[in-house]
Amino acid sequence: MNKGNLLQELEIYRSFIQYSDILFSFHSINGDFSYVSPTSDPLLGYKPEELLDTSLFDYSHPSDRKKLKDICSSQSYERVKYRFCRKEGDYIWLETTLIPYCESNEPKGFSTISRNVTNQIATEAQLEENKEMYRLLVENFQDTVGIITKSGHWIYINDTAKKLFGVTRKEEVVGKSIFDFIFPASHGEVRRQLMQNGINGTFELTVSRHDGLKKYVQVKLIPTIYKERETFQILIRDLTEQKKAEEIMHRTEKLSVVGQLAAGIAHEIRNPLTAIKGFTQLLKKEDHNDYLEVMLNELERIEDIVSDLLILAKPQPSKLEEVDIGILLEDTVDLFRSEAILHNVEIKLDIDLGDSLIKGESNKLKQVFINLLKNAIEAMPNGGGITVSAIRTSNGEIMTKVKDEGMGIPEERIPNLGEPFYSTKEKGTGLGLMICNRIIKNHGGTISIESKINEGTTISVILPAFSPSKTPANIK
Repeated sequence: MNKGNLLQELEIYRSFIQYSDILFSFHSINGDFSYVSPTSDPLLGYKPEELLDTSLFDYSHPSDRKKLKDICSSQSYERVKYRFCRKEGDYIWLETTLIPYCESNEPKGFSTISRNVTNQIATEAQLEENKEMYRLLVENFQDTVGIITKSGHWIYINDTAKKLFGVTRKEEVVGKSIFDFIFPASHGEVRRQLMQNGINGTFELTVSRHDGLKKYVQVKLIPTIYKERETFQILIRDLTEQKKAEEIMHRTEKLSVVGQLAAGIAHEIRNPLTAIKGFTQLLKKEDHNDYLEVMLNELERIEDIVSDLLILAKPQPSKLEEVDIGILLEDTVDLFRSEAILHNVEIKLDIDLGDSLIKGESNKLKQVFINLLKNAIEAMPNGGGITVSAIRTSNGEIMTKVKDEGMGIPEERIPNLGEPFYSTKEKGTGLGLMICNRIIKNHGGTISIESKINEGTTISVILPAFSPSKTPANIK
């Protein structure tokens, strides 16, 4: 290369160094500046001569100084980001490439090529902050948020999903198929939604948890790209409690309708019933016929049934009295001894009560236990055993149980028992247990049912014990 071309090339380099936003510098082994390009003025606020014979390390941020010294002393080609204090007193981020140089294999110093990356660092910090903010938002979102593949395999779930699926670790879900967590009846709908890219909006399905619990959920699929592959963002909202509330409202509406219907029927029956009962009593005075006595007894029984129908319409004014629940249970069981023998059923009585008094209506409570014993006997067409027990709980309540060895009731049907016109019997109306529920509720108590197929059914009745100084506030 001739001298003219060399000078021309050097001029190009000089112009580049002078007008570039890149800073060039040379340093001794201890970091002192021996050369600084003219860009130090616009970039750092220092003229080149102001930096000569000063140390690079003196301008670096105290938190970055040790890192910078270690890299410079290593005498290796490195790239480092650190903060440099400008003349105005503020710090800017520099990304610097350090190039060591030696003479006769002896390290003499290093050169640097630096550029201002303050905006880049700020942008990265903002992105990281946004990422953390969105991560916290997703992880703490009240709905389940996740990502699944086109085939339905989980790639990501948030913390809420662990509660929904009943798992303790995300790894128990990630990698598995969504079909492993939903009931088979919902598989077809999910496959159709996956094939159609979720264009039909939201849909509902039933989730099967690891512990066997069911969860009713609403699902929305949103096509998205995750790590350069087509996936779905999936949003799952738990509707279980909402469904329960809707079911309670639906049941309340049905009870209201049945109550109104029962009141109307009772009113219509009572009018002719009063006339029939009156004329029958007149006939009995004129003619002492045994059949008339039977007719009057049956008419009184019909009158009691009509009164029971009115219980469904509204709570009746209660004539509260002290009732010995132990004696009441014994009397009720005695009524069924003969019928039990006819059906090859043995009734055992197990009463373990100290103070067995409650406050209530003896006839109404006896009606409840008559109904329960009658159902228990009918549940064992081939005979068996019934245990009637009563204990006093630690809460000061009296718990009675009627346990049979019958065919049992399917688990899914138990929640519907007590609804009007829902019965496990072929010709049942469902009003018997419904009336029992209302009577016990009016006494401030509760009824619960447990059953297993081919093992039997246990019906528990809990009533507040009577305290002479205090009558249960929730008795209507």
